[in-house]
Order: sequence, then C-alpha cells, then structure tokens
Amino acid sequence: MRSSLLFLLVAPALASCASLAQASPRPPRQDPSPSPDEFAVLGRQLSFGTGLRTFEDDAFGGLEDQLVLTLDYCEPMELGPVRLEGGMHYAYDEAHDTSGGQDVRLKSRSFELSVGLNLSHEFGRLRPYAGLGAAIQFLELRGIDETDVVFDDDEVAIGGYAKAGVLFRVSRASHLGIEIRHFEGSDVTLDGTDLDTSYDEVLFVLGSSFE
Repeated sequence: MRSSLLFLLVAPALASCASLAQASPRPPRQDPSPSPDEFAVLGRQLSFGTGLRTFEDDAFGGLEDQLVLTLDYCEPMELGPVRLEGGMHYAYDEAHDTSGGQDVRLKSRSFELSVGLNLSHEFGRLRPYAGLGAAIQFLELRGIDETDVVFDDDEVAIGGYAKAGVLFRVSRASHLGIEIRHFEGSDVTLDGTDLDTSYDEVLFVLGSSFE
C-alpha cells in the first residue's frame, strides 16, 4: 500500500522533469576552429625583412653579395586585392682589394626608395603576393688604406623592380614569410668603373597587418 502511494506521489514529478528536459534543447556545440574569413584581412601591412642581395655585375668583385635590411608598407586603395606599396632598402658590405701595392678596405652601401603596386590573395593562413614598381637607388663606394681614404664616390641609379613571395599568418595581426625581388637598374660609374646596378634579393620577412 505504501509503495503504491509513494509511486503515485513520485510519478507526476518524474513526468514533469522529463517534459522540461524535452522542452529545453541542448545548446549547439561551438566549433573551436577559426572561420575561413578570420585571416582574410587585406588592410594596412607593415613588413620588416633581412636577407642577401647579389649584384649581377661581376665588376662589383668582393662586394657583389651584400647584407640587406628592408621596410615595406602596403595601403589599401579600394581595389580589392591590389594595394599601394612603398619601401626602403638598405644594403652594406665590406671587402679587401689592392691599390698601388697597398691593401685597401672597400666599403659599399646603398639606400633605396621604391613605390609600386602589390597584388595578394588569402588561402587560409597563406597569402601569396606579387609586386611591381619603380625605385631610385643611392650608392656609395669608399676605399680606405692603412692611413687615409683612397677614394670616396657616390652615384644614383633609377630602375624598376618586380617581386614575389608568400606570407604565413601566425595570427590575425602578425605574419612571416619569404620573398624574392629583382631590381633592374641603370648603369653608374664608381671610382672610374662602369657598373650595372641590377641585382636579386632573397629576403626573410616578418611584420603586422592592421585595419
């Protein structure tokens, strides 16, 4: 008798709990993976680079392979994947030569300003890109012996550049990658030697993207 009475009292409560459980759907599980468009931001972009510059002209001798440091910036132009870009490149190298029977230390450095267009597209975390534009290069060559400056000459070269690379998006605001760049420049004369200023660069780049 007691068990029947207990069942009559508990059964309505159990039925009420079951109906509440059916009426309250489970919240949908959130996918922890980022959405496909999370990294697809083609806004402003600032990149720093370092690598090796190799001049095509063998007349550069021991100065044909130079350390290069770069700074590049991209600005949207409301043209989709095409942005305006500007850059500054600095290269430096030292070598030894002989002049008048004396050992001469050669120092070469150059500073370059460029402006052009950058085309890029997102594939998940990867962003391949290509660039094309014009550049002006300021070159300086110095020769120093044991006691004094033997010569100090500078020139300006004008030309164009083309580049291609790929960036990996570490996060929404940061990236790293690799770039290959070619500069086709005019001829100059440094210390009586005619030189072709064309070169190739291989760069490791890192930087940030922002709205």
